[in-house]
Amino acid sequence: MSANPVAEGRFGTSRTHPMRPEGWRIVLSIVLPTVWLSFTLLYVGFWAPSFSLFQSVIVVLVSVIVLAGVLGAAWASFGLRQHFGPP
Repeated sequence: MSANPVAEGRFGTSRTHPMRPEGWRIVLSIVLPTVWLSFTLLYVGFWAPSFSLFQSVIVVLVSVIVLAGVLGAAWASFGLRQHFGPP
């Protein structure tokens, strides 16, 4: 048995290394804002003319709140598993 844990491969996956997030969180953090931006551009381009400026701003703000909530919930479980205090 080697004294170097990296050489043994113990830190290669997210299951063994507590500071490495799972891949789905990273993918979600990239894909979700991209989808949100696409939705916002389509909304402004095609559906917004029938709404007032106030209604359009509210729809965009609510969508930002939902986006932040989904991303926050996805990363909260990762953050709660981390130990930030002294060992």
